[in-house]
Amino acid sequence: MDAIELRPQLASFRVVAFSGKHNPIATANPMEMAFEMQPQIDLELRLPTEKENPLEAVVHIKIIGKAALKDLPDQPVGHFEAEYEARFVYPANVKESDITPRFEREPYQYTLVSQAFPLASSHFRRELLSMGIDVRNLPLGL
Repeated sequence: MDAIELRPQLASFRVVAFSGKHNPIATANPMEMAFEMQPQIDLELRLPTEKENPLEAVVHIKIIGKAALKDLPDQPVGHFEAEYEARFVYPANVKESDITPRFEREPYQYTLVSQAFPLASSHFRRELLSMGIDVRNLPLGL
C-alpha cells in the first residue's frame, strides 16, 4: 500500500457462523490431541451501488478444524467450522481504476488478509477453548 490516500480502513469484522461438534469424554482425556486447521480465504472488491456508498474490499475467511487423539489420528474427536468477514472501506474519492491494479497484486491482498486473519484465528481459538479443546499452540498469524 504505497499511497496513503488510497488505504482502506477496517470498518467491520464479524463472525458469520461458528459450529462445532466434539466428544467431551475424549477431550477430557489426558491423552495428547492433534488439531488440524484449514483456512480458506477469499477477497472481493465491492463497487458502490449508489453515489454515497464507498468502494469496499471484503475478506471472507472460512476455517475448518479437526481434532483427534494423537495416538489414534483416524478417530476424530471433534469437527469445527467458522466463517468470518472483514470489511474495509476506501476514502470517498477513491475510484475503482485506482484500486483494481493494486487489488490484483499478492502483496496488496496480503496486507488486507494479514489484518483480518489474526482476528478470525483468535476468535476460533477462544471458541475451541470454551468447548474444552486445548489449542494453545494454534497459530494466530498467517
